[in-house]
Amino acid sequence: MSKWICDFVPDNIETYVEVFGGAFWVYVNGDIYQKPKLKEVIYNDFNRYMVNFFECCRTPEEFHEFMIDLKAQDEKLFYKFQKEIFKNKDISKIELGDFEFGEKYAYIMTQVFSGLNAEKAKFIDLKGKYKSKFDSFRGRLVNPKFIKKLRKITKCENLSYEQIIKKYDSSTTYFYVDPPYWKTENYYSLHDFDVEDHKKLCTQLANIKGRFSLSYYEFDLLSEWLPKDKFLWESREFVKAASATKGRTQNKGTEILVMNYKK
Repeated sequence: MSKWICDFVPDNIETYVEVFGGAFWVYVNGDIYQKPKLKEVIYNDFNRYMVNFFECCRTPEEFHEFMIDLKAQDEKLFYKFQKEIFKNKDISKIELGDFEFGEKYAYIMTQVFSGLNAEKAKFIDLKGKYKSKFDSFRGRLVNPKFIKKLRKITKCENLSYEQIIKKYDSSTTYFYVDPPYWKTENYYSLHDFDVEDHKKLCTQLANIKGRFSLSYYEFDLLSEWLPKDKFLWESREFVKAASATKGRTQNKGTEILVMNYKK
């Protein structure tokens, strides 16, 4: 899916911003870092844990050295770290780029199912049968291709969607926008994101100087806020991995990409 989205990103952008950065999948798994005129790569998320994590990733080799001695899987260590960063620390007081905090958060996030609340998630014991996600993550930090991508990140922001769009909007800016999906806000988001936020986001995007692509599942109000006769709509089917069950037909969904330009 990341490659499909990246194919729509113009070559002449100077600033690339992911408004709801999350795991930064589109940037990390794509080729945006190779855009010839690219000067700035901006990561943004409301979740300060993730912002600190990617601030640490901006210096990948140093971050790797900091966590090189950790065991790939250790249940006691997992619950120790979980308690330390979610119960004993105030995230708002953590200075971005805190390696110790970033290490602990990375350890927790790579030991649980994707999409779950890391504060409440349980440890998954792989019993040595599979390579741990933590080892895979550490490997990326010393992979030359990923080092280039991570070093290209110029700023990690902890702003609201309204603030980040307003701050970086320009004719040479490209915003990739992947908000909490309609009717799944409480499951995936650490903060309230309601119907009014969906509407405000679309209204703001409809009036920016820069270009954007907006990822969604289709719902009725979306075509009212961003009409198909004024904005470019593209779609693609994908397999919902989390809902695929052994012996059953794979459950498919449709990803919508709404843009205010034609490449």
